[in-house]
Amino acid sequence: MTATRLKKIALTLKLRWQLCSRLGFFAVRGVRVRKIEDRSIVATGSYKGQRVVYKQYPQENAAVRAKRACTELQFLERNLPEPNYVNGCIDTLPDLGIVILKWVDGETVRQLYNEADGPEREAIVLQVAGWLKACVDLRRKEKPLRAAHLVARLNVSDNGTLTSEERSLLEAMLAEMAALAESIEGKPVVYTSAHDDMTLVNLKIWDGGLYAIDINKERWLPLMRMAARFLVMKDFFAPPEGQDLFHGLPASEARLFLKAAGVALRQKRVVRFFIAEQMVRVYVARETEAEKQEYARDRMRAFLAGSQDTA
Repeated sequence: MTATRLKKIALTLKLRWQLCSRLGFFAVRGVRVRKIEDRSIVATGSYKGQRVVYKQYPQENAAVRAKRACTELQFLERNLPEPNYVNGCIDTLPDLGIVILKWVDGETVRQLYNEADGPEREAIVLQVAGWLKACVDLRRKEKPLRAAHLVARLNVSDNGTLTSEERSLLEAMLAEMAALAESIEGKPVVYTSAHDDMTLVNLKIWDGGLYAIDINKERWLPLMRMAARFLVMKDFFAPPEGQDLFHGLPASEARLFLKAAGVALRQKRVVRFFIAEQMVRVYVARETEAEKQEYARDRMRAFLAGSQDTA
């Protein structure tokens, strides 16, 4: 039995005891830890006969984080227009750092997108863009962009797992970002609070509606940064051959998504900057499969080859 498996069993037993002691042994059923991350533990189970997700924040400020997560989810649940939804917060146990969240049926956008054809894929992309645009319409403001700060946080020189080829490619990406940052530093851009990890597995479609899951708190970020997160996670590890490319990504869907989400495409360098930022983040932090890593390098090479194209 692996260490991860043993850890999940131990955490499941601990969480089950905490929940039953607080909520009652007959109210809580089937608790099982599914995911362990630095910022939270995620479990599934039932509460008073309703299928739910239990999320526990293990840090010292867990009570604050639990309250902030529930407040944000309740705000979005009340205010987002149909068919845009979140997995709402049922209750919190702040002293335990626990939030109890509604379960969402349906399939992830990743599953649906992978199984879809061209027109169906475009429809899915537009639906995700509609969810993000609905968040922008609820809350938006313009703030000066701190691009140089983001570049500084992407220093990968201490990553000992990189080959010389990978290091050279990432250094070229960082150099491109630094040049872009110099031209856009302090530029007013649209910020909103929507989803700080807008990936395809954190979005579900059920009964015609799009549900965003794993939202942890109100967090204001550049709109383009969230949009770039979705676009890069959608295509970064897929082969780019035969595609018309937009900064290394499939051009048609990228432009379609950005326009529908309300991104200012006229801010060409801002768009390019955040696509680069997400490519570097995702490449360094995720995915070890050799074939997918090569596809990612192809995407970054295509990004750099199109450095003069800011259309």
